[in-house]
Amino acid sequence: MKLESHLPKQSPWLYTVPLLNTILLLLVYFLLTSNFVVQSGIKVEHPESSSRLTGFDRAHIITVPAGLENAVYFDGVRSSTAELRERLKANREGERRAIIHGAKQAPHGRVIEVGNIALELGYEVAYSTVPPKS
Repeated sequence: MKLESHLPKQSPWLYTVPLLNTILLLLVYFLLTSNFVVQSGIKVEHPESSSRLTGFDRAHIITVPAGLENAVYFDGVRSSTAELRERLKANREGERRAIIHGAKQAPHGRVIEVGNIALELGYEVAYSTVPPKS
């Protein structure tokens, strides 16, 4: 004996519209949140450069702000130079890349000193910049 459904046939749009809605929401979510990936949380004014570098998605963020004497932030936590060295040593098993957010007005020697600490410990280092205004 064959069983038959007595429910009315539904339009295929009934099932595709929620699917498209979900896909569009995910697309908007990923497009908007991709800008928050490498921001350090410490506001600095970056120098301009036309070069681009890829592959530093999960790198540690080291921030050197302007104006504060000997201030360095490692992944958003304020540190001294000695503490920065110890934290980089402790995190050597994880991602071995570092992005240095040096403020435009920060002492250049301080930014290079922080970069040299990371390089000495075997990290790949990238300096954060912004594209030039056209």
